[in-house]
Amino acid sequence: MKVSVIIPVYNAQNYLKKCLDSVLNQTLKDIEVICIDDCSSDGSYNILKDYSSKDSRLKYYRNDKNIGQGLTRNRGLDLVQGEFVAFVDCDDWIEPEMYEVLYSKNDIQKFDLVCCNLVSNFPNGFSGIPQMPSRDLITKDFLINEALSPSIEFFSPNSPCDKIYRKETIDKFNLRFESERKFLYEDKLFNLMFLSSNPSFYFEPKVFYHYMIRYGSTMTSYKENLVEKYFYMEERIVEVLNKNGCLHDEQRIRLKRSLFEMTFVFSLNALVYNKSIGGKLSSFRELINDKRVSSNAKLFKIGDIPKSNSRIKGLVKAMCFLILKYCR
Repeated sequence: MKVSVIIPVYNAQNYLKKCLDSVLNQTLKDIEVICIDDCSSDGSYNILKDYSSKDSRLKYYRNDKNIGQGLTRNRGLDLVQGEFVAFVDCDDWIEPEMYEVLYSKNDIQKFDLVCCNLVSNFPNGFSGIPQMPSRDLITKDFLINEALSPSIEFFSPNSPCDKIYRKETIDKFNLRFESERKFLYEDKLFNLMFLSSNPSFYFEPKVFYHYMIRYGSTMTSYKENLVEKYFYMEERIVEVLNKNGCLHDEQRIRLKRSLFEMTFVFSLNALVYNKSIGGKLSSFRELINDKRVSSNAKLFKIGDIPKSNSRIKGLVKAMCFLILKYCR
C-alpha cells in the first residue's frame, strides 16, 4: 500500500460524497481510505457503509463516543498500513492526481514529507491561492517559521491535509495529535514536531487540495479557556523547538507575532461570541489583566492589527489594542 488516507468524519452528509469521490478516484490506485465516524448524528455513517460496499479500499469505523478530530486521527494512525499517510477533512476535496504526483517525488529521493499547494474556497465563490516563493527558498526553517506565524496570505502550513508523511518517520518519533478540546491548534504542534525532527522533504507548487471555508457555528461560537489553551500550546511548541535546536531569534519573533494576532481572537471570543453580558465583561477583564498578553501587545503598533471582515470586529480589535497598549 503506497498511501493510507485518514478521513475523520462528523456530521458531513452534505459534503462527504464529494470528498470520498475525490479520494477514491485518484489516479494512484494503490491506496487505502480509512474513514472514522466520530458519532455523527446525521447520515454520514450510512454514506460510509454504502461507499465501502462499492470499493473495498475504503474501510470505515465508528468511535464509541465523540472524541474530536485530533484523537480520531490518532485512531487512524494506529490502523494504517501504507508507506505514506495522508489526511483529508471530510468537507474538503482533492484533485485526481494529487497522490500520484506527491508519491512520484520519491523517485528523486526517499522523502519523509512531500507537500503541495492548496486553495481556500470561500462561500462567496472567491478562491485564495497562496503565492509561494521559489522552491529553493522553501526550506525547513521557512516551513517552521510560517507554521509559527504565516506571512503569506492563504498559506496553511499547519494543515496536515496538503501533505503525505512517511509512516516510518511518524512511528520513529511516536508522533500523535493532541485533543483540540484541551489544546489549541493540535495540527500546528504535530507539524512542528515533524518539521523539527529534520525530515527530508519536497514541496510541489501545484494546487491539489481544496480547503472549503464554511461560515458556521464553529467559527463564531464562544470557547472557554481559549487563552490558557493557547499558552499550553505555546509552551509545548517552545519545548519541542528548543529540544531540537530550532528555537532562534526569528522563531521567537514569530511566536510574539502569533500571540499578538491571537490577542484579537481572544478579544472577539470575549466580547462578541460570548452571549452573556456578565461573561463578556468578566472574560475581557481577565484578558486585559493577563500580563503575558498585555506586555506582548506593547511591542506592536495599531497598524499591525490583522484585518477584519466586519466593521464591528475591527472596532473591537482597535479598542482592545488601545487598552492593552496604553491603559495598562
